[in-house]
Amino acid sequence: MASFRSHVAPLHVLPLVAAFFVSAVPQNGAGTAAPAAPLPTLTAEVTRTELEHHVRYLASDELRGRFTGTPEAVRAAQYLAAVLQASGVQPAGDDGTFLQRVPFERTRAKAVPELRVTTKSGAPLPAVFGADFDLPLGLDLTTTALRVVHVKRPADLPAEPDPKAALFVEGSVSERRRLLTRKNEPGANGWGLRVGEGRAKRGTPKPAGGDWSPPMAPRGPGDVWLTLNGELLEAMKAGEVVALELVTHVEREALPAYNVVGVLPGAGDGALGKETVVLSAHYDHLHARDEAGDADAGEPGAEGGPKDVVFNGADDDASGCAAVLELAGRLGASKRPQRTVVFLLATGEEIGLVGTWYYLDHPARPLETTVANLNFEMIGRPDEKVGGPGKLWLTGFELSNLGAAFAEAKLDIAIDPRPEQHFFERSDNIAFVRRGIVGQTFSTYNLHEDYHRVSDEADTLDYAHLEACTRSAVAAVELVVDGKVKPAWLPGKDPNAPRGERKPSAPK
Repeated sequence: MASFRSHVAPLHVLPLVAAFFVSAVPQNGAGTAAPAAPLPTLTAEVTRTELEHHVRYLASDELRGRFTGTPEAVRAAQYLAAVLQASGVQPAGDDGTFLQRVPFERTRAKAVPELRVTTKSGAPLPAVFGADFDLPLGLDLTTTALRVVHVKRPADLPAEPDPKAALFVEGSVSERRRLLTRKNEPGANGWGLRVGEGRAKRGTPKPAGGDWSPPMAPRGPGDVWLTLNGELLEAMKAGEVVALELVTHVEREALPAYNVVGVLPGAGDGALGKETVVLSAHYDHLHARDEAGDADAGEPGAEGGPKDVVFNGADDDASGCAAVLELAGRLGASKRPQRTVVFLLATGEEIGLVGTWYYLDHPARPLETTVANLNFEMIGRPDEKVGGPGKLWLTGFELSNLGAAFAEAKLDIAIDPRPEQHFFERSDNIAFVRRGIVGQTFSTYNLHEDYHRVSDEADTLDYAHLEACTRSAVAAVELVVDGKVKPAWLPGKDPNAPRGERKPSAPK
């Protein structure tokens, strides 16, 4: 059990923190991880000094965009973990650390894929990659011989998938999507291979020994479609093909990728103390242009200097991470919250919420006790649509009881002013929502032109605004973690309900 202090003393013994991280981060092909950067003097209060220090380190050129799977992202994770540790938060990652390893890799094709086709008659049937069949290069989908299961209509789809079979779904991309992506459709995933109709022949295959793929989360056979063309496709439709065997000749390299996870156990009696609120932000951003295979890309530097190739991601989402770190300092230094609080600084948001989905499969506290996710995304610049500096807005404000609770408490938190942008579905909160948990995001993103550009620099943020927003967030979070409101979707507003059961929002 961590000791909860009335204040957080400055962290004087940085060598101990650095030693902790050397043992916490495995050595691998990404190289030796550097120690965490020096921390600011941490206090129990939300301060502009601390917020700006967090942002300027995370958004520095030194960290080169914090792209998932890079050594720089590991250094960012170390820094975040050091702040959580200094704030009195308990580690909730792997092996007693704050770091939760997220599977991540890159791949390279050493030769073009081979598809071995078994027909009813035993006659050979050619299968040339790029002409007769296609799949993304660099994906390791090597299989044994898989019997073919042919599906023409929903009634043909078996109730249970067979990992020793190849599922061939006849029809266009949209038709098979309708068949296999309906909610709770049985038997849609878990096959040894999924096979469909190709859109067009791709042309000459790429030769062996190609470049490494962009880093990605490992993908299984059931996550990718093998597509067929020409005579091979017609033979498959006619039921002449009885088995397929795929050999991809792929080399894989694991890369270091981590969520940063800490916990403050709840002090509430009974079930309340076990209920969990997850406070989150993503710390990853975009790959530096020169490392993404585009050495000539970039934007002109200051006064005719070298091109700027680093996507610093100061607003997206160093600003959100800074707020979560300050919340950790505030909650870790005060009386224990009634509900348990998990702090999740996730990786891989920019490439599909990779880290958050992994956390949901490996949560620090059971999902059945998790009552809410309060997420922070891009809060570094004022949004005039909700009143300017110091004013937050909340995605899904009108969907849950939290919007009304924050309004009743007279907090500077407004309804999302741009529902047409679908921000509710565009950040890590939506992964929690899909698992049946109330998940909403605080933001002040004003559609500024630096979004996903190298110009999203630390100097562009309004730190007085960021401080005011974080103070409002503290008040909002305390309402929830101290049990003064139990997060719930409003009647008829559950985003997971079938569309016919949802009630439209009242017109503005």
